[in-house]
Amino acid sequence: MKLLPGMAASKKLLFAGFAAAALSPVALAQTNAAAPAETAAALRCLLDDGQNGCAQVFVGSARLAARPWVGHSSNRDFALGALVSAEYALTKTGDNVYIAKLLNRRTTDLYDVKFRKQEKTFYITRPGPDGKIHDLLIRNGSPDPADERMDLFVRGPG
Repeated sequence: MKLLPGMAASKKLLFAGFAAAALSPVALAQTNAAAPAETAAALRCLLDDGQNGCAQVFVGSARLAARPWVGHSSNRDFALGALVSAEYALTKTGDNVYIAKLLNRRTTDLYDVKFRKQEKTFYITRPGPDGKIHDLLIRNGSPDPADERMDLFVRGPG
């Protein structure tokens, strides 16, 4: 697919706007908490197609989950539409059944990411002692607990 002049620049401007606005203190005031720096950087990496080798922070199962987001994908971009917003939602711990079952009980930061055509929740675990992110989950829907329950229902027991 050939980009028209200015399309690449508009994507970079959109992401720059996300970086400046979505993770700014003003935007985060809505959640009454600040996004942890390590997971916020990981989210920026994923939303910016893994530029500058930042994808190396994802290891183990997180590398597999990050693979579709690292590198440009016109099919993914078309299916999702333009990035509308990305906001830190909350932090969950291992006592949450969803986190326990799917993310090895690790402390996890949730980000609500809205694209023009879809909404996704990014579950990014805090980095381990090696500074790497070992678990990552990206699912459709909002960070709402009802959406988590529906996802667990669809995945089935086990």
